[in-house]
Amino acid sequence: MEVKIHSRKCNPAITVYFRMNSPGLFLLLAGILCLAISCTKRTETKKQGRKEISGKNTDSLAIKKLTSLAFFYFDYLGDEKTADSLSDEAIRMAEMSFRPDYRLDAYLAYFDNNEFDASNFEKAQTYGLKALQIAMILNKPEEEWKAYRNLVELNLSMTNFNAAMQYSSYAIGIAGAMSNNSLSAESYLLFARSLEGKNQKNLANNYFHTATELADKLKDPVLQIKCYHQLSRFYTLNKLFTQALEYKWKEGQLTKTVYWMAPVKQMMIEWDLLSIQHEMKIPINEKTLQELLDFSIAQKANKLRDYTFALYRSYLIDEDKIDRLFILYNKQYPWELNRLSKTDTATWLRLQAFFKEKENRPDSALYYFTKAEELMTRNASHYKLSQFYYRFGQFLIRQGRDRDAIGKFIQSYKVAAEVPYFDYMLTASQQLEKLYSKVGDYGNAYTYSVYVRDLSDSINNLSKREQIMIDNINREQQVRQKNIDEQNLENERTIRQQQTERNTMAGVVVFLFILSFVIFRNYRSQKRSNKKLDEEKKRSDGLLLNILPGETAEELKQTGRAKAKSFAEVSVMFTDFTNFTQASEKMTADELVEEIHFYFSEFDKVISKYGIEKIKTIGDSYMCVGGLPVRNTSHAFDVVSAALEIQEFMEIQKILRTRSGKTWFECRIGIHTGPVVAGIVGTRKFAYDIWGDTVNTASCLEQSGEPGKVNISGATFQHIKDYFSFIYRGKVQAKHKGMVDMYFVYSHRHDPLPQG
Repeated sequence: MEVKIHSRKCNPAITVYFRMNSPGLFLLLAGILCLAISCTKRTETKKQGRKEISGKNTDSLAIKKLTSLAFFYFDYLGDEKTADSLSDEAIRMAEMSFRPDYRLDAYLAYFDNNEFDASNFEKAQTYGLKALQIAMILNKPEEEWKAYRNLVELNLSMTNFNAAMQYSSYAIGIAGAMSNNSLSAESYLLFARSLEGKNQKNLANNYFHTATELADKLKDPVLQIKCYHQLSRFYTLNKLFTQALEYKWKEGQLTKTVYWMAPVKQMMIEWDLLSIQHEMKIPINEKTLQELLDFSIAQKANKLRDYTFALYRSYLIDEDKIDRLFILYNKQYPWELNRLSKTDTATWLRLQAFFKEKENRPDSALYYFTKAEELMTRNASHYKLSQFYYRFGQFLIRQGRDRDAIGKFIQSYKVAAEVPYFDYMLTASQQLEKLYSKVGDYGNAYTYSVYVRDLSDSINNLSKREQIMIDNINREQQVRQKNIDEQNLENERTIRQQQTERNTMAGVVVFLFILSFVIFRNYRSQKRSNKKLDEEKKRSDGLLLNILPGETAEELKQTGRAKAKSFAEVSVMFTDFTNFTQASEKMTADELVEEIHFYFSEFDKVISKYGIEKIKTIGDSYMCVGGLPVRNTSHAFDVVSAALEIQEFMEIQKILRTRSGKTWFECRIGIHTGPVVAGIVGTRKFAYDIWGDTVNTASCLEQSGEPGKVNISGATFQHIKDYFSFIYRGKVQAKHKGMVDMYFVYSHRHDPLPQG
């Protein structure tokens, strides 16, 4: 059904087309009626009677109605084409009004009412940059923040992670300048997703939790829902399903409270839980899927309906339940199959191919596969297209057409290699090795056997590195949970102690009323004295632990002295700020100390996470060591991991401070592994220190390094060569040490190695 809306006013007639084939016709007509009325006249109830509305108010109301309708079509009905058309019409009206505030609102609203792909990226980017420009001109920092947020979301959808990271850093700066904690939390979420896209998962995890902790502190339930949703998604992708389910449950509880009159939002949580279950390879209860599907159809929630059909379809295909898939689309919901033939022809064709093969009609199945191929090569993602070619090849094998199948598996391999998707490249190579051997082409069979071996090695190496990152994320989550549990236990202990004290005092009042005043006074006095003694003891113990390692401090308290100890092998790290002297000349003494404190405090957090012992700081130099006072075999891995994380922190600070015009530093880091002697120096103002040639060599490595890089010796390299990526520098002249083998550590993630 087609409906036209005409607006009669000073501007040219506006015509908006709607195509309706959904059950929401009545609601649409009501919206159209409201739009027509708001764009022409309104009634005033006092003496003036009816009069013409001013053009300014008419424009504003019409634009708002159009954007509201666009949101309804996008968020509820899932009709993205109509939503995009309505949004464009709202923007056209705003541009014709020559009102910058109207244009700004329309540009910003466009991003709430649309999803983005290659077909509309350029248009959306133009609208986003125009909104940013107007917000800056009008000096509206909150709208400027929204424009940056929209540009981040747009670039994330297109996997432009560097641009997303840049825009999100600007959003962080604006939120900080406004002192708006809610916007800061949302900015951290955007920054975390950008880091996640660049595969910096440990750092992304930290920013996700920073945003969540801020949202929890603000007690903002809407913001908390966003944070819990992103954490659940992040943990699901990293296969940490226990944490994913925990945060999804939290999101669901808050959604029931905040959106208690929006059952569709609540059921979307149920869909998310089923999706996580599907990712966990746990069989889904079809009854639950069926209930969710019937609910979405009854509520006319088209987007939820489409999501549920997609999940149901994926589940049945993965489980090879094609007979059940046939019943779903041909018996239970034939209208959905008919709808797909018009709205998603490629999916409809693939389904028909499955059905025809099950009916033992291979020629018809081949016809539908071929037609689907024509459509999918135009606009399907690499992931879906490679998967399609693989299934096409499997179909051809089942039909005994091995040579034709070879062509499809080659296509599957090529499409996957463009991204790359190593898993799909491997499965395609395995099939090609078998097929070429079967048809007697042993040259190509050997070629793909080499591909299989190399891809298997690559996937294994990626899995190891990925597992290290996931283990770090899991470990940090366990530490956070442990701290929360300890805090809850301490609160319970405090409550029980307070209850005990109250009961004791009540008993004293009952049985020893006359002496109660004296006893109470003595009790309070003793309690204050004990508390002061405890506080002094804690203070002295804390000061001692800030100076000495725990084991050495305990030995000093027990015996009055601490013996020097030899350690056969530790890893020593030195850091130094490269542009510190020049920058310090532009700062006051207080600013200089504050900057050093800020950076070194972050260094302390990083090395504490990896169990590394801080030795001392000398000016802007920082020294620490792994493998003492408690010996371990992972000291080289721990120290290098901490060094890489410190350099990541320095790079982030550089980006943020450049945006805000603040002073930033770069850092050189040197690491060497070898023997040292450790002990206490002096009898007053004593300090824990280490000595030996290893310390001098580590210092030389730092001096021979480069800003932003981690320079290690050959001795350290031998301990960690299987876990990181390196650039061999050759033998480099080190001061007082001669020629030393040196390496730059590049990454312990599966980033590509730099060339040269």
